[in-house]
Amino acid sequence: MASEILYGINTAEEIIKAGRRRVLRLVISRTEKGARVNDLAALARKSGVNVEFCDPKLLDKLAAGGNHQGVLLEAEPARRLTVDDALGLEKDLKKTVWAALDGITDPMNLGAIVRSAACLGVSTVILPERRSAGMNAAAQKTASGAVERVNVVEVVNLNQTIIKLKEKGFWIYGMDMGGQALPKVDFTLPAFVIIGSEGAGLHQKTREHCDVIVSIPQKGGVESLNAGNAAAIVFYELSKKI
Repeated sequence: MASEILYGINTAEEIIKAGRRRVLRLVISRTEKGARVNDLAALARKSGVNVEFCDPKLLDKLAAGGNHQGVLLEAEPARRLTVDDALGLEKDLKKTVWAALDGITDPMNLGAIVRSAACLGVSTVILPERRSAGMNAAAQKTASGAVERVNVVEVVNLNQTIIKLKEKGFWIYGMDMGGQALPKVDFTLPAFVIIGSEGAGLHQKTREHCDVIVSIPQKGGVESLNAGNAAAIVFYELSKKI
């Protein structure tokens, strides 16, 4: 299995702590000092991970221009899960919230959404294979290791996944303009929340499959919220049900 290069001190720390995948090495810039880096190196050694110190220019090259913060990790990719795998990991569907991205291509937004999901009890995030950002190094850096706490599932067809989850009893909520105001929505679990892009919103076919379209009331005259911020707001409301 090919390894992947990830970077950022939070990402490295969370991946090593979680122990869900094999870490091949931790690379730290020789110029990085301080207790946080020392603690990370100690954690890695305790976990059986090889620690290397090198010139910062090498990290720049390995991170391909990413903001590595002087820390880089080489690890096996996260385990690829199917929808059925993720369903099998749920202990109680009546307390389950999943999310999906529809047309969100910015890896920073994806990373922020996965981080919010981990913080607010969303157990699985569904990504369409096409027209969607993937969990690359930039997305994982923004997620700050939260990908180790959330099941991320790539699917060929989002609408077929919606139909499958409906058969399992999920209520489908689409985040888009022109829907019910969020404070008035009485969410029912299990819930599957679909986040559309800021510009185009949900794809029409996806919108048609939703049980409820939900909108966040806005007062400042801005056309729409950033998708990551919108996701965090709705996840918080749903966390009250879990």
